[in-house]
Order: sequence, then structure tokens, then C-alpha cells
Amino acid sequence: MQASRTIVARRWLRRIGGPSAHDGPREQNPRGDASEAVRTPTRDALPCGSVRAMSPTIPSAESRIPAIGSVPQALRMFRVNWVAAEIRSPSGVPMHSPDYVSRLGRFAHLVDVRTPEEITGPLGYIPGSVWVPLEEALPRLDALSPETPVVLVSRGGERAGELARALEARGHSFVASLMGGVVAWRQVGFSTSREPDILARRGELVEVDPVWVPRKRTLTRDDIVEHVGDPCSLRWIKLASMLVTGRLSCVDGRDDAGILGTPGGDAGEFALALAALERVAGVTLDDATLHALLLRRIDAFGRFYLHTDVHASNAFIRSMRDDRRLDDALAHVFEPLEWRRFLQSPPEALRDIILEHLVVPEHMGCGHLRLSLQRSEAYGVRPEIVRSMYRQFLSLRWQGVEENEIAVLPGGHAEGAVVRVFLEDGADAFSNVPLISPTAAGSQMFLCHPQVSGFLREQMVRFLTRQRDLVPLPKGSEAALLAEVERLGDQQLTATLSALAPGLPVFDVTFGDDAVTVTEVGAVARA
Repeated sequence: MQASRTIVARRWLRRIGGPSAHDGPREQNPRGDASEAVRTPTRDALPCGSVRAMSPTIPSAESRIPAIGSVPQALRMFRVNWVAAEIRSPSGVPMHSPDYVSRLGRFAHLVDVRTPEEITGPLGYIPGSVWVPLEEALPRLDALSPETPVVLVSRGGERAGELARALEARGHSFVASLMGGVVAWRQVGFSTSREPDILARRGELVEVDPVWVPRKRTLTRDDIVEHVGDPCSLRWIKLASMLVTGRLSCVDGRDDAGILGTPGGDAGEFALALAALERVAGVTLDDATLHALLLRRIDAFGRFYLHTDVHASNAFIRSMRDDRRLDDALAHVFEPLEWRRFLQSPPEALRDIILEHLVVPEHMGCGHLRLSLQRSEAYGVRPEIVRSMYRQFLSLRWQGVEENEIAVLPGGHAEGAVVRVFLEDGADAFSNVPLISPTAAGSQMFLCHPQVSGFLREQMVRFLTRQRDLVPLPKGSEAALLAEVERLGDQQLTATLSALAPGLPVFDVTFGDDAVTVTEVGAVARA
């Protein structure tokens, strides 16, 4: 484990005792992919049992999204994302994918309706879920507020799907079945538990009341201990699954999901690897080469995460509104879902114009990527790498590459700590790693997983050294490239945290077999 920790920046730590208020600039974060995989399942979720099939009227997307300013921005975005990610079976069952559910954290009830034997059997149950037997579920859940988010879980989704339709017919607007049930959850690589203590908490439903307007304050060790000890704040995934189905999110504390964090997420890691590749190979990557590398990277590793935020998105929209070349195309685009549909597949003749607006730093909601453009020398990356990556990312998405995912984050920064997550035994392909919600104690935290980043960087380096037809590298370059990726990653992490989190306390959270330890190790150095 010690070797893995050397990847983490040390220069941004100082001794505990100095000022720790978060006085840094408020920047960063995207929000919004409207298409979190809108796929029709191969088989419908048709249950039976005590809940009878109903034919409810499916609520419209617009009716479930509150007007701007009527609720906190984070709550409105949560509902927009819920509606956009929702999948309907042919018979109208509302469903969410395992990936989406894994990132809900404490923002929704996760209710398992299976039998006791199933709950503690080989498949196990999702940590943080509540057990409510199917025969009791309808009256118990109907007593919740109609706007309480609820995800229902059964073995394959059938019983949960029937119950979801019944609750929707009774006016519940944010209820869904876990698509494919626990079987699909495990197949994707997420972990389950077989501990029988869930049975003693039968039917213990507490109204979900998340803090939608976080308060900016310095977090303490006790805050972190309480947060990581709450099973609703954690989900677990096999690290090997990250290579083909997972995503790296940004360290940003405004994300409302359970995350594995690294500066800039997948996009930040790819830009880092390309910058290191240019240095080691002594080349300048052109658009065509970067396009090919990005497409091959997606072929090899799957999903590619990039985020923005509401402030940058609004600036981007205003900029396009002011461009007379886009008047006709935008004449009927106003609501969030309309913007998502438009940006998911804009007219081909307008795509280069849209990209012009997108690569302006003020329109990039990821603070890490924006800073790498504005302070390229401090980040050791050529600015055109970042611009080209954005252009190729959107171009491939418009061509139908659904693995390219855009997330839009709400609000301003309110982080009160930096948390680094470690595994006591180190990170291997078979390790289970925790996805942690960065929303904690009514505040937020910057969250990074250095060992996970280190493991995935090794795989990225191996991948890049095999793209010899695009970027010839001399034999034996793998070690040199990995060393440069680690050095540059340390440099960039230092630059980003110094800019966004000066003075914040830094906590190391280490997960062992039987315990979690939380240690305050210093604070972020001021630039």
C-alpha cells in the first residue's frame, strides 16, 4: 500500500495548526447528460403475487420537474436527472439501471421486497437497503410522501416492477424498479452483503430529507467518521469492473452521487495520459490521432465521464443564444430536457459552431480542466490537448458513442475537507472499492481515491504503449511513461487543490477487513 500512496501529491499538505477555512475560488462542475442509457430491456418486468398488475397513466417528464427557482437548484437537478435516466419497459414499468442506482447514495430509499431466505442467500442484498416484505410493501411505501424517491429491488426486477407500477398509479412520482434486480447488480460488478442484521430492521423506513443547500463549513474528523460509517453513503464495486463498466468521477464535492474520485474524472485522467505521452514520445498529437486514441480508449475501457456545472452551462447557453447563426435551431429550445435532446444530437451543419462555444474556459464547468487551460504551464499540459479532447468527445457522442457521459453538477462549492480513500490491503483487480457520496454532514468534501487512480493509470499506460501505429514508442518506454504520468498527476493534483481547496483539512480514510480508520494528516497548502 505504501507504494500506491506515493502517487498522491504531498506538496499540498502542510502541518495541522494553520488556518483551515475554505477561502478559495468557487469554480467547477457539469451537470447533465440527458441520456443515461435510455434502452428498452429485452424482457418486461411482469410480476405477480400480492400486488396486482395495474395500468397507470405514466406521468409526464415535465410534470415532475419543478419550475426554476421554486425549489433549491440541487433538488431540481436531482429530479431532472432522475427523469432523464428513467427507463420504461414496454408495459410502462419505471426502471433505473444498476449504475444509476449505485450513485443515488442517501438521496433515495432502496427497498428490497424479497423473502428472508433470498435476502441472506447467495445473491445477498445491497448494503444500505431496507427490507420490506412484498406483502407489506404497498401500504408501507404508500404512506411516504408522493415525491420521495424510492428504488425497489427484487431478484430479477419482476416483483419490484409490479410494485413500482402500483405505487405510480397511486401518485408516487419518483418510484422505480432496479432494472434486472440484484442479479443485474452483481453482474455489473457491484457488491452485496449477506449479513442477517437487515432482517432485524424490517420495515424501518425513515423519510428521506437530504440537505439540498449545503452549508459551507470546515468538516471535522467526527463528521468524516459518521459519514463513512453510514451504509447509505457507500456502495461497493469490484475494481476489475471499473476497467469495462465503471467511471471515474471528478473530486468535486457537488456531485450528488457515490463516486470514485480523481481530478477531472475520466476526462482529466485521459488528458493527463496524453500530456505524458507527448513528453515521453516527443510528439505533438493532432486532432486525428487524438480522435483515434479516444475511440480506442472507449473500446478498451468503456465509459468516459466528463462533467460541467449549472453556472458554466448557463454561460454556454447564453453564448449560443447570442450567436445569430443558431437563432433558427434554438427558437423552440427552452426547458432542461429540450436542451438535453438538442445537445445530444444537434444538426450536423451546426456542430462546429457549438464546439466553438464549448471550448471557451468559462463554459467548462470542471474546474480541473478549466484550470489546465488557463494555467497550462502549472499543469504541464498543452492547452490544445484539452480543447481537442472536448471536441472529439462531443463528436463521438454525436456519432452515437453512448459511453461518452456528460454530468451537470449544481450550485456553488461548499467543500469543507479533502478526503483520500485507501484500502488497507492495496488495490488489485479483485478488490472491492467504496463509492462514497461527497455530500456529508450538510456540507461537501473533495474526494479522491489515489490507489484506484494508480491502478487504472497502470492499465492506461499499458494501453497507450500498444498503440504503436498511432504513436510509436521505443521499446522499454512503459516504465518511463508511467513515471511521467505519476509525476504529472502529482503536479496537477497539487495545482487543483491549491486553487480550489486552500487551507482545508485533509483526512485519510482507510478501509480494512473489520474497521475503517480516519486520520487527519494535514491541510491543503495555499498557492
